[in-house]
Amino acid sequence: MFARQMKMLTLVGLLVLGVTLPAAGQDKKATAPAKSEPKAKRVEFGVEMRWRNEFRDNLDFKPADDFDGYTGQRIRIHMRAKLTPNLIFFVQGQDVWIFDQRNDKTIHDLATNLYQAYFDWKPKGSKRWELRAGRQEWIYGEERVLGAFGWDTVGRAFDAARVRYKSGAWSSDFFWGRVTNVRRAGAKARAGEQDLSGGYITRAPKDSPGKTEIYGLFLRDGLRTKGEIASNPFETVRIFTAGFRRVWQPKTGWRYSFEHAWQFGKRGPDAHAAAMVVATGGYMWGAKKWKPRVQAEYDFASGDGNPTDGKSHEFNNLFPTNHPFYGYADLVGLRNLHDLRFTAAATPHPKLTLEADYHHFWLATERGPWKNAGGRVMGFDPTGASGRNLGDEVDFTARVPVHKHLQLLGGFSVFVPGRFAERTRGSETHKWGYIQTLVRF
Repeated sequence: MFARQMKMLTLVGLLVLGVTLPAAGQDKKATAPAKSEPKAKRVEFGVEMRWRNEFRDNLDFKPADDFDGYTGQRIRIHMRAKLTPNLIFFVQGQDVWIFDQRNDKTIHDLATNLYQAYFDWKPKGSKRWELRAGRQEWIYGEERVLGAFGWDTVGRAFDAARVRYKSGAWSSDFFWGRVTNVRRAGAKARAGEQDLSGGYITRAPKDSPGKTEIYGLFLRDGLRTKGEIASNPFETVRIFTAGFRRVWQPKTGWRYSFEHAWQFGKRGPDAHAAAMVVATGGYMWGAKKWKPRVQAEYDFASGDGNPTDGKSHEFNNLFPTNHPFYGYADLVGLRNLHDLRFTAAATPHPKLTLEADYHHFWLATERGPWKNAGGRVMGFDPTGASGRNLGDEVDFTARVPVHKHLQLLGGFSVFVPGRFAERTRGSETHKWGYIQTLVRF
């Protein structure tokens, strides 16, 4: 393993020393050449190196010592090649590893793998149509239902095809994709593939802080499930999600967002009907110093109040990036949830932003399970006797953009269990902290 790591670092070093490497997706204004300089190269390379040191204490919420500290490493190297004026090829390799973690290790089939490989093609003479085909990330809205899960050491990509049409303020994406397989601790490959298809339409007028989005997504999960009634046969999951999102986010002043989605279909043999709502409102001051910001947020996702009636009502969170929203400790996801959140942030120095968050969590239904950000069951009382009070969490975050190529991020979270968490898991306070280093060229 040491030899493989040294090879990866050597390759990164040669790239950094040998060429100028603009980052993928970097602001065009920052990379646009001066008039006296030659045009941009037809082939560009980029490197991203990320290390995150984390620790958790009392994950089981019990007095026994289960302190766990570990380091997640991710190295990505990409190449973008403009083959013709209408055809671009992008490829990105990835090396991921988690060191010294006792409870859970995540690898992506092999530690070194092909993360993305796709081409973008525009029909000759067209400025409106674009086809992207191959292994790719999907990032839509705030990633509440569909995102790249960038916080994770592995991330998420789809083997997919996407057609995009742009006209004025409108942008329409239509796509089909299959999630690339992620295996944990050398486990066998998943028994069923997860396919997602649909459309995502956005209206974003030029020079306006407002944006409106509507979407329709169809999930077919080939993993056959039994359902709530023992006599029913095993069937696949087929769920349709329809939603919309409205955002108003000026640089200063009042801002808000609202997202609502409905689901219907079949969760195995069970009839499925569920919904979610996300609403935020806040204010951003225009002061030259500190730039304070406050925001309130309410999140709701339906739960299943009767686990034996053959009807499914727990919202399926699809393929989100949950980490930024429902507590940074990742103990809660957008399923069977009420979450009331308050945020205060300030920038006392151009290279330091501080943020504090408070969450109060309670279950949408006391007879449904409590699940974490990844969908793992944390606690379950089908009798409902444990109530709905899940607990409270406080998060502190510091962002330090040292340099355009170097960013530091650190945080500390405390989760205090409520009645439901105490009865189904334990009464000890959960603690989590991290320091992350990100280098991009």
